[in-house]
Amino acid sequence: MKIPEYSAADVAPLTRRYQQGRLITLACLLSLIALFCFSNLFEPSGSIFRALVQCVPLALFIPGIWIGHHRTYSWLCFVILFYFTAFVVEAMSPFGNLVDYLATALSVILFLAAMMSSRWRQHSRLALSQNPPTDA
Repeated sequence: MKIPEYSAADVAPLTRRYQQGRLITLACLLSLIALFCFSNLFEPSGSIFRALVQCVPLALFIPGIWIGHHRTYSWLCFVILFYFTAFVVEAMSPFGNLVDYLATALSVILFLAAMMSSRWRQHSRLALSQNPPTDA
């Protein structure tokens, strides 16, 4: 496998892309958790147990994303596929509602943002290791 070569000018754009992806990932993750809490606690068919089952697995990824570990983003992509599958089935059923469509959209955006953030994080670290900052 060929390792890409980066110049010093590539470090800032890669880092900026990663930071933007990280913010989108965190925003979508927290929005999805808030949506699950809202829909389970304020709808008649919701329950606290169901809210915990939906929210806790997602909340476990927050520290790794906060630190910026690229493997956390990759694992989040795998886990979010389960949520996506469940909510697509719910959204396409005759009883689908706005929450199902919103959760499907958030899971798609979260998947894409986490996938690209993982990639940009790896490449920004590689660019930094190839072009260490010079202290003058």
